[in-house]
Amino acid sequence: NIEVLSGTEIEALDGEEGNLATVRWRNRASGAETTRPIRHLFLFIGADPNTDWLANCDVALDARGFVRTGSDIGSAQMETSRSGVFAIGDVRAGSVKRVAAAVGEGAQVVAALHAYLARGNADTFRMAGRP
Repeated sequence: NIEVLSGTEIEALDGEEGNLATVRWRNRASGAETTRPIRHLFLFIGADPNTDWLANCDVALDARGFVRTGSDIGSAQMETSRSGVFAIGDVRAGSVKRVAAAVGEGAQVVAALHAYLARGNADTFRMAGRP
């Protein structure tokens, strides 16, 4: 009872007392609208990384625009191609694209930052944070 609809846009969600009853969507290619009785809806909005702003930062991206990290590029875990710059969550190449995983990756980066600073990079780290 699951239907995956790509290339569609939700037009309306209708229901009563906080319960979903019907969903209306439009196919972007054909323009056709469909309304069906539906009680549960899962939206997956976008799988494209928003990394255009990294174009001039010397941070390596993969062919799809995700940030490359770790052993893939010879860096510490979660570290990008730029020393002392780390990436976590959906924007990282190879991530599982789940919120809980991103939270765990954030905790891992805390340890990686401590190791980075312990290697004698404290001055570099402070300089990078100055305006």
